[in-house]
Amino acid sequence: MVLLLASDYDKSNFLKADDLDGERKFRIKAVTAEDVGNGADKEKKLVVWFTNDERGLVLNKTNNRVLRAAFGDDTAGWAGKIIIAFSMMVPMQGRMVPGLRVRIPPPKQASTKFMSRGQETQPLGNGPVAAKPVSKKKPPVQDELVEVIESSAAETLRR
Repeated sequence: MVLLLASDYDKSNFLKADDLDGERKFRIKAVTAEDVGNGADKEKKLVVWFTNDERGLVLNKTNNRVLRAAFGDDTAGWAGKIIIAFSMMVPMQGRMVPGLRVRIPPPKQASTKFMSRGQETQPLGNGPVAAKPVSKKKPPVQDELVEVIESSAAETLRR
């Protein structure tokens, strides 16, 4: 006898806000145009498919604009790009409901390597880090300044 589970027939091909706890990174595999909805409500929408999830993300206007601004209008160029999807409360038909939003992760910052004491480093683009020596003479502290001023005044009086 085969085990028949009703929950197996309730699975969606598309991500929903309830599917995410917090943020999740996705790598885009492809973008297709799909008929989404039921009966007379069917509408052709862009769907983003991922390398790290079987389900797609149906793009609403907001998410479409975010991805288009970041990756360009030609969806063929979106493959391989990384996005972050997250759930948040959004207004829909006059009430607040859970919805999915996307954002683009910030670019990785170049790491700065530090050299021996007395030298500072400055990153130069993607190339090697150039060392720039720092002056070894320390600036005078407050007590030393008083001594310098007093000795200058004494020297002036002796003249």
